[in-house]
Amino acid sequence: MNVTEGKKPCPTGTNLVFWLLGAGFILSVVMAYVAGANFKVVENLRNSEQVFESVPEGETRRMALRYVASELNRHFFFLYGYVHTGVFGAALVIFLLARLKSYTALFGLVYCVALSLTYIFYFTPVLEELGREIDFLPRDPMPEKVDVFYAIHTVDVVLEMIKLLWIPVMCVMIGKAARKSE
Repeated sequence: MNVTEGKKPCPTGTNLVFWLLGAGFILSVVMAYVAGANFKVVENLRNSEQVFESVPEGETRRMALRYVASELNRHFFFLYGYVHTGVFGAALVIFLLARLKSYTALFGLVYCVALSLTYIFYFTPVLEELGREIDFLPRDPMPEKVDVFYAIHTVDVVLEMIKLLWIPVMCVMIGKAARKSE
């Protein structure tokens, strides 16, 4: 016998799941912006002669600035994994407690939580370690470790894009499940 049989979904729970999914979506978009903007902002610091007068112009300065941006991103991605795990974990728990019936949304939420955990335990540590190994390597010729870094980074980004596509699908399916049970 189904324990939720005859019980209607909780509207407050449904709204909380929507809010958490929105927060997760916005967090992903903001993180993508910050990761890219860090490099642009740091590149624009080149003209701050007071700060960089001891670092010679050219490739040495460029590598030093990219290193700073990379370290900022490594810190933010570390935090990102934990925050996303909390946001999507809470959305999953509330989804279950709210008695919403959508296997599509349930699958999407499990995917988001699993991906967030994968960031914490695989992508972020591996990319951080590889990134630090390649930070000061010359790019001509391109070292093999750089190719490995970008291959893993590409998989990370593709999985993140899939998550971003799943979020609106989950919202639609949760909305349908909530309306169906009224």
